[in-house]
Amino acid sequence: EVRSMKPILEMRGITKRFPGVIANDNVNLTIYPGEVHALLGENGAGKSTLMNILSGIYSPNDGYIYINGKLSWIDGPKSAIAQGIGMVHQHFKLIEPLTVAENIYLAVGKRCPFLLNKKKMEEEIRRCSEEYHLPVDPSARINQLSVGEQQRVEIVKQLYCGANILVLDEPTAVLTPQESDELMEIMRGL
Repeated sequence: EVRSMKPILEMRGITKRFPGVIANDNVNLTIYPGEVHALLGENGAGKSTLMNILSGIYSPNDGYIYINGKLSWIDGPKSAIAQGIGMVHQHFKLIEPLTVAENIYLAVGKRCPFLLNKKKMEEEIRRCSEEYHLPVDPSARINQLSVGEQQRVEIVKQLYCGANILVLDEPTAVLTPQESDELMEIMRGL
């Protein structure tokens, strides 16, 4: 039973104000390990704002975030990933002329992919993608991949960087029906 576990994430009383509008008003969200959630609502309902708070793009005006029961302060995307939260944006953050492995290593931020052993770098990415059943060719250039494959690269990138909470912003908006079905299978597998 999933509910017998402790929550992996709790957002309590999250409020975000912008000039002239309250995007989130005292929002609560609790997620347990292994759960997949979808936030549904009209345009302007505050879904993206809430996820941007979780991923460190925005800071809340009020409220608290707990990760694995500990009060957390997320002051930017690097802080979010350091705490295990990875965001896959609707518009991918990939550099098209580079390879899958080069893009992932750039995201890590600690190592320059151009100074590393290319074979070793590709082996690490291949091992990570196989571990999560997300096959990607580490040597493929991003501009050679379908949109669904690019999204898979973004997911592998977040997992490789240490994410154990994945946030996908409108993940099916750019996918074909078949790619959407594949994404749902990936989510169930993770």
